[in-house]
Amino acid sequence: MTLGAPVTTILRGAPPIERFDVFDVAQLTRGTPLESLVAADLVELAPRSTSEVHRHDRSSTVIYLYEGSARVLVGETWHDVRAGDRVVIEPGEYHGFRTGEERVLFLSVQMPPILDESTGRLDLARRP
Repeated sequence: MTLGAPVTTILRGAPPIERFDVFDVAQLTRGTPLESLVAADLVELAPRSTSEVHRHDRSSTVIYLYEGSARVLVGETWHDVRAGDRVVIEPGEYHGFRTGEERVLFLSVQMPPILDESTGRLDLARRP
C-alpha cells in the first residue's frame, strides 16, 4: 500500500532557532517550496515571559499549544490556554502571550508567512 507520492528530498537536521522578541522560533518550511505560501513554526516561550502586543496585517494564524499553559491576548480579551488548545488569530488582530512558571511550546501555522525569507517581507506591526 502506497501512502502518496514518494519522498524525493530529505532535509537533514533541525532548522536553526531564531529569537524574535521572547519567541524562540524554528521555521520548518524555510528552504522548501512552501516557504512563500505557508509557514509552520515550532515556537518556545520561556517561563515568566511576556511578549510585545503586535499584529500581522496579512497573515492568518492558527496556534496549537502542545506543552504548557499561558495567557493569550487576542483583540482586547485575555484567554487562558493550555496544551491541546488552538488559538485562531485573524489578520489585523492584536495579540500577545504571557507565560507563568512553565515553558510553553506551540506550533504556529501562518498563511501567508509572517516572515518570508525569500522576499524579505516581515508582516509585523507593534501596538503603539
